[in-house]
Amino acid sequence: LGMALVMVGIMLLFLPGQGLFTMFVGFLLMNFPGKYRLERWLVSLPTVLPTINRIRTWRGHEPLLVLQQEDQ
Repeated sequence: LGMALVMVGIMLLFLPGQGLFTMFVGFLLMNFPGKYRLERWLVSLPTVLPTINRIRTWRGHEPLLVLQQEDQ
């Protein structure tokens, strides 16, 4: 399913639609080396983490805490 979404996303880059978003969802569904590091990097971006925490508090969940590599 992940590979299919990535392929559809590539097609949607040239056709009307949400190509980048579709590719992003496809990559999240796939397993590949380095995926965990990529996810941690994306979540730790200064614009992404506050948005995730805002959505989590809106839904009644605790804020997400991202530990630095040396804190683990």
